[in-house]
Amino acid sequence: MVIYVMQDASGIYDIVDVFQSVIWNMQFYGPSEFELVVPATVKNMSILQKGYFLVRDEDISVERFENVMRIEGIQLSFQVEEGWVLTVTGKGLKNILSQRIIWSQTNINGSVEMAIRQVITDNVISPADPNREIPGFILGDENGYEDTFEAQLLGENVAEWIEQTCKSYGMGWDVYIESGNFVFILKKGEDRTTDQNVNTPVVFSPEYDNLITSEYSYDLGEYKNAALIGGEGEGVDQRVASIGSASGLDRYETYIDGSSVSSNGEIITLDQYMVLLQNYGQEQLNQTFAVEKTEGTVIPNGMYDLNQDYFLGDLVSIKNGFIEAQTRVIEIIYSEDENGWALTPTFSSWEEDD
Repeated sequence: MVIYVMQDASGIYDIVDVFQSVIWNMQFYGPSEFELVVPATVKNMSILQKGYFLVRDEDISVERFENVMRIEGIQLSFQVEEGWVLTVTGKGLKNILSQRIIWSQTNINGSVEMAIRQVITDNVISPADPNREIPGFILGDENGYEDTFEAQLLGENVAEWIEQTCKSYGMGWDVYIESGNFVFILKKGEDRTTDQNVNTPVVFSPEYDNLITSEYSYDLGEYKNAALIGGEGEGVDQRVASIGSASGLDRYETYIDGSSVSSNGEIITLDQYMVLLQNYGQEQLNQTFAVEKTEGTVIPNGMYDLNQDYFLGDLVSIKNGFIEAQTRVIEIIYSEDENGWALTPTFSSWEEDD
């Protein structure tokens, strides 16, 4: 693998073709991450600078650069056996949006896709304050997703809000470089499970000799599924709403402070306000999810090729001897060192087949 260096979005600046190890962690919902360890040569120290971009050769097509990483951390260390070593780390281009918040109150009632595009336009592309603009950031084509919601926003981190919203509606998102621009897109993976007949099914299983290792885990963590949301007012005059219908031992309650949700001096009707309050509570509740996933190391050059037979965000089937499931590829970790390379996908929570 070859890694190219970009000083900015305009094009390739230099190349890194000798390294000790590399980890490229690509995420469907959140920002991707990377770690690159190279000899601390004069050249490497001059071309691997904070804020520069890195892209793998396999992620370049014509003028489009995907899975691009931005250098955010640099560490220089000495090891007796290997001498001076340079380690650079950082995150993918989606993390650019973490540098902005939702600056002004934004009331949403309609398409989730259009709401996300509006938030980016108002806070990144064409903000009222030109200092907040990120030059070269543009929106890709609309997909026409039909999901709708209501929300009132103010102060949320743009990247974190997009991530949580996309998780709630089964969407992924990405930012890539094309023709010198940072291009934002929403996407939904293809269904490649055995439960459909449109696409060729993709099944990961030791039975098919395409899964070296697999590990399942479940962690209840801070999971909550019911909430009391406190809104405007104080004491007996405070407006409150509730969400969640679980009962008995299956019910996990929490209190959510929704005082930031405003009726704007009764401009918003009581019914509209209560919907906004419930939606705000649901957004917060969605962040207290239980974590259920499986990880698997796939056989390099096996029966399925990443980005040909399946892609990040696709739904695939898993058969590991205990559970047969239909699940989404939410993370792919590419790693390479002196021992070779490996591809480790992480799959989201699933429901067991009947």
